[in-house]
Amino acid sequence: MRIKRAFLLSVLLVAVVLAGAVFVGFQEYKGTLYAQEQTEVERSAEFVGSSLDRQLAALERTVAVAADNPDLARHGSAAQRRALARFRNRSDFSGASVIAANGTMTNIVSDVSPETRRELIGSDFGDRTYFRRALAGETYISDPVEADSGNYIITVSTPITRDGRVVGTLNAAFHLSEHAFFSSFASTLDDGQQLTMYAQRGEAIYTSSPIETVGFAHNVTVSQTGWTVSVRENRADVESTIRTVTVLQAASIVAVLAVLFGFGLWIYRSNIQQIERLLAGFEALEAERYGSEISLDDAEEWQQIERSFNRVSRAIEQSRAESRARERALRRERDRFEALFEGVPEPIVSVELTDDGTYLRDVNAAFEETFGYDAEAVIGRDVNDLIVPDDDEIGAEAARIDERAAEGEQLTREVRRRTEDGVRDFLFRSAPINPEGSVSRQFGVYIDITDRKEYEKRLRKQRDNLDVLNQVVRHDIRNDLQLVTAYADFLAESFPDADADADAEMDETTRQNRQYLEKIRESASHAVELTETARNIADLLLTDADEPRPVALRTVLSGEIEKLRSATTDAAVSVEGSLPDVSVRGDDLLSSVFGNLLSNAVQHNDEDVAEVVVSATVDDGDAVARVRIADNGPGVPDSRKEAIFGKGEKGLESSGTGLGLYLVQSLVDAYGGAVWVEDNEPEGAVFVVELPLAE
Repeated sequence: MRIKRAFLLSVLLVAVVLAGAVFVGFQEYKGTLYAQEQTEVERSAEFVGSSLDRQLAALERTVAVAADNPDLARHGSAAQRRALARFRNRSDFSGASVIAANGTMTNIVSDVSPETRRELIGSDFGDRTYFRRALAGETYISDPVEADSGNYIITVSTPITRDGRVVGTLNAAFHLSEHAFFSSFASTLDDGQQLTMYAQRGEAIYTSSPIETVGFAHNVTVSQTGWTVSVRENRADVESTIRTVTVLQAASIVAVLAVLFGFGLWIYRSNIQQIERLLAGFEALEAERYGSEISLDDAEEWQQIERSFNRVSRAIEQSRAESRARERALRRERDRFEALFEGVPEPIVSVELTDDGTYLRDVNAAFEETFGYDAEAVIGRDVNDLIVPDDDEIGAEAARIDERAAEGEQLTREVRRRTEDGVRDFLFRSAPINPEGSVSRQFGVYIDITDRKEYEKRLRKQRDNLDVLNQVVRHDIRNDLQLVTAYADFLAESFPDADADADAEMDETTRQNRQYLEKIRESASHAVELTETARNIADLLLTDADEPRPVALRTVLSGEIEKLRSATTDAAVSVEGSLPDVSVRGDDLLSSVFGNLLSNAVQHNDEDVAEVVVSATVDDGDAVARVRIADNGPGVPDSRKEAIFGKGEKGLESSGTGLGLYLVQSLVDAYGGAVWVEDNEPEGAVFVVELPLAE
């Protein structure tokens, strides 16, 4: 019965909605039809008004052009009469006359009798409106005048001028009915529309075929004469169309509803038994008799429902079996978790975050041992009240941690907490128990890092001491080296300048002493450079590493090239191409990278004149800049090309310490770049530095 009621209500609802939709659509259609008809009437009225305006303007132009004939200014002459006759014969006007400026008619050409013509000529027409308006310089169309024949006549008057002054008026009579003047406009209207013309004084001067009732109307005023053009349309034709559409729509609704009710009744009678069987199957599922199956009609649709229901029933039975298995697995997992919770050596807490505080729900044995609380005594209490020290700053930090955790964030913080042995440092980690659900329940782990922080403090102190020692030793060594260099320079002044003639005059002992002196000066200079390298390595190793920043490659590289050129006269340093104006990742020690490689190219060169060629390119695809420093020295064997950058490695036949290339490798690695050595052609080595472009 419930299905039957639901079905009947559905059909009734469809019928109501359909009828409502048809009614609304009909109302919109009716309104649209009325608006369309009104628009058509307005369009017709506007068209007739503009056409009439153009026609009257044409009449005015015709009369105004005719008035330019000089014969018309010769009052009472035969030439004047002939001019009027020609005007009448060549135009649509039925008659024409000339009135002198004093108001006396001087000539007339029309269908009047000779006696009437003689009476009119010499008569005073000065009181006529059309004469006064034309005499004032205006081309004027008079209001229509109804003749005895019932025809309406208008007079078009315009001034006649001679030598720049008005000497009279030309007056032309136009019979509106004789020329089908108005009927030509009425022929432009749509079927069922009526045209009525009104003079300026409101008198109807023309009406087309009459209509029974006026449903639509529109008036337009003619600018030339002030006449009114009125177009009307009978409403009955539109209403007849609407009635026809209404009948058709009503019949359609009845037909659709009849089909709907018939089809619904057939569906109801043919499927009620199948629905009852299907409902019985669902009732079996509600009673938890999972796996129950139903048998329905042989129709294809019911067979699909039967198969689908039976599959669902079996799937539910299987799901229930799997669910019971998962429950058993979850119980085992819970037991393992509880064992893990208790077995972890670090303190672990399970808390609930509320607006009032962070309350303990469980703790492990390590928490009891570390913080000195019995689990049963602290469950339900605020963990911050138990282990956060009495310090405002630490308490505020604990509150911020709780706020961040309540937002679902997994936290890792270094904190200080009060234990049984006093306040100690911990690495605290928190995470929601159920990341996919509520984050109010959280785990917290406290890892004691007090001993590690004490060790880090000792390391920082040792590093500071080493830094001071490095500065003191480097300062003292540089002072002593400066003295050695100064005394060597004084001693060099006692020897003659080095040239072939001076060498020939020296004895062997003097030449050897000068060579020893040069060796002393070179070694002292190299030792000074070594202290600079040592300082850079100390800065790299003993200070906290900063993030690389953008450094102008051209500025740094050009500066080191000029520094090498000014420091040695035994080397030819050149730049191949132009150095790119880009920024790379680096810092203040980037100059040491290029300085060490340039010095290395000269110091380890066995030629009389060391030739060093520097070039740089940019690879936009890899977003890197590559700097190549090539020399003509002995080169580097393949077996040494990787090991040469190790700490303490020296070049071939070199007396250096090898710290320079180690520093280069360390700095370039810190910038995220790479450095390697290649063979130069025909001899020598090429050191390649690859640096990432700065973003």
